[in-house]
This record gives sequence, C-alpha cells and structure tokens, in this order.
Amino acid sequence: MRLELMLGLRYLTTKKRFSFVSIITIICLIGIIVGNMVMITVLSVVNGFQEDIRDKIIGMRSHIDVSSYSDRPLKRYDYVMAVASSNENILSSYPYISLPAIMRSYGFTTLVNVRSFEDSVFKSDKDFDRYFNFEEGNYSLAKSNNALIGSEMAYIYALGLGSELDIITAAGSFDSGFRPIKKTFTVSGIYKTGYYEYDSKMVIVPLESASTMAGYTNSVTGVSIKTKNFINAQKIATEIDTSLHQFYNVMPWTSFDRNFFQALHTEKLMLTLILSFIILIAALNIASSQIIFVKDKRRDIAILKTLGLKPSRVAKVFFLEGAIIGLVGTILGVIIGLILAYNINETLELLRLLLQFMVNILWFIPKFLFGFNGPIIPEIFPADIYYLTDGLPSIIKYSQVLLIALISFSLSVIFAIIPASIASRYKPAEVLRYE
Repeated sequence: MRLELMLGLRYLTTKKRFSFVSIITIICLIGIIVGNMVMITVLSVVNGFQEDIRDKIIGMRSHIDVSSYSDRPLKRYDYVMAVASSNENILSSYPYISLPAIMRSYGFTTLVNVRSFEDSVFKSDKDFDRYFNFEEGNYSLAKSNNALIGSEMAYIYALGLGSELDIITAAGSFDSGFRPIKKTFTVSGIYKTGYYEYDSKMVIVPLESASTMAGYTNSVTGVSIKTKNFINAQKIATEIDTSLHQFYNVMPWTSFDRNFFQALHTEKLMLTLILSFIILIAALNIASSQIIFVKDKRRDIAILKTLGLKPSRVAKVFFLEGAIIGLVGTILGVIIGLILAYNINETLELLRLLLQFMVNILWFIPKFLFGFNGPIIPEIFPADIYYLTDGLPSIIKYSQVLLIALISFSLSVIFAIIPASIASRYKPAEVLRYE
C-alpha cells in the first residue's frame, strides 16, 4: 500500500505544468471545492431562513392551541388553563380571541385579522417581548378603544399614533345567524415583528372589546399554550388532550400552516438535490481526467507490470490518485464553505464593494469625458425587500456538513474506480510492442 500511495502522489506532483491532463486535474479539484463550498454556504443560509421564519411564527403564536369543535366559542377556558398549567412542561397559557374583520381608515378598506389578549401577555411571554418591538407608542391596551398595528400596515395606509380605525366584524354563529358590528379604535402603538404577515395584516385590540365584536359572553376563541420546548409540542398536546378527556380540539404548532412548513422542507430538499449535481459533475470530471492520464501513462504501467507489479496494485495507484484529489477538494471546500457561512453578511458586502470597484473602473472614462455618474451597486439582499432584521441568517448544522463531505468524497472514490480498472487491464506486451 505504501508503494501505491508513493506512486500516486508522485504522479500527482510531477505532471508537466500546463499540460492538458494537469489543467483538467486542477479543474476537477476546483469543481470539488466549489461544490462543497456552495452546498454548505447555501444550505446554511436556507437553514437560517427556515428557523428564522419558524421562530417568528411560533414565537407570536401558540405552541399548542385549545379551542372548541366547530365554530363555537370556548366557554370553560379557565378550566382549560388550569388543566394545562398542571402539566410540568407548560410555560404559560392565556385566552385569546381571533376574528376576521374589515378595516377602514382614511378611505382605505382592507381585510385584517383582529387578535386580542390581555396586554400582560407582553410581559409574561418572553417571545412577545423578543419579537414585538414597538417603533411608536407601547403595548398598553388599558383603554377599550386602543389598537396596536404593525409597521407595514402603518406605512401602507399612512397611519400613526392617534389615527382612527373602523373595524367591522360579524358577531354570532351559523346556528343563530350573524350581525355586523362596527367599533372605532385609536392607534396607541406601532410594532415591528419582522414577519410581514403580522406586520401588515394583524390588529391587536383589548380582549373585552373583541368579545363584544364577536358576540361572545364569557367566552373566547381559544387558549394559547406555550411549552418549555416547542419541539415536544406534539407529545405535550396529546397529554393535554387526554387530561381534557378529548372534549376539546387540541392542536400543536405542527398542525398550523402545515402546507407552508412542508413547502419550506420540499424547497430545501430540491435545492440540495440540484446543488449535488455540482459535486457529481466534478466527480465525473475526476474520472475523465484520470482516464486520459492513464492513457498517457500506458508505457509506465507496462513497465511496472513487467517488473512484477500485480494488476490490482497498479489499479490502486490510480485509484488512490483520484481519491486524493477528492479528499483534498472536499477538505478545502468544507473549510472555505464554513468560513463563508460564518461570515455570510461580510462576504456579501465585500462582493458588493468589489462589484462597485469594477463598475467605477469601467465608468471612469465616460465620467471623465461626459460627467456621467456610474451606477451604484445596491445591497445584494436589501433588508426592506427580504424583511431581514439582522442581516442574512445563517445556521450551520455540522451533521449536514459531515453528510456533504461524505457524499463528496464517496463520489470521488466511486468514479476513481473507472480509470483504475482501465489501468489494471493493460497488457505489457501489447503496449510495449509499439513503443
């Protein structure tokens, strides 16, 4: 094995500079590096986006939601909260009312979601304190006509503190019928959560006012429950459902927006498969370059076999050469990918500055002769468009990195078998006859 490794390393390091074979080998190495680098960086950003969106949705919503079946309001919500609180895995619980409504202000009319709970939730729920950042006003719902709106809604409809909103809802049920109820609210706070749907479509009002608008009497839409670890929400929901004797509709967060979370998972899977083709193509290039190299070294192979080197050992020489290329490319690709993933925002800003520098060079003569100013390269991922609060999120999962590295190296090893097999089949007599 030592002899085969020595020969493989020697062939790698003694190829003629800028020969056709050496150029292909370098391209193969770069391909493996780029494939690993891109997969690690892109998947880390996708991980960051997925977890950022998930945390924002779950942070401002229930981990577990308890409501009545059908469209009936939840009446014994105190009992539900008491049962939920008896579970050691429950962090907090509070009643809420959620209503579809029509909002009208300054001639604008739009559909909104009215959400209602006690303002003490902003203090007791750490997720609310984390995600609800008030740009103007505060979270107080002390007055019955106070309303809290998102920053996007305030921007779209030109609303500010003190602006009046007419909210129209339908009170009643399918059994008793519905009747429209209109109530005027005054904006007392403008929040920004970082999740567009909440910031543009949700209006938060006092629980008492929402109860009147929904036509409820000592009832709510449901009870929102927060667990100590939302990953275990499915199991905890089953325990609560059993404690409530299955009289209520108990839903964990995994049942909310199921299609949305499934779409995120499918998008990530398809992106992984597409990026894997980069590594696959690079591995195929290793095979093609090694096949060309084997044909270039026919005479050396024939001499080695004449000296007594077995065909299996000859195959190992070229197999190890391809495997070394894959190993070096994988290691360098993983290292560069981790560096980029850890410093993704700094890398993007550096790329923007580099592009701006190139544009300035290209526009130097037009600017000097005609006074034309060159274009300004904008942010690659602007926060106002992609709704990013702390830059592009990136979360590295080392199990994912290890899997990428294993796949990359495995493909390199598999495709290195082809040239090794070709080298082992050369017959010294036939090769040396024409030399």
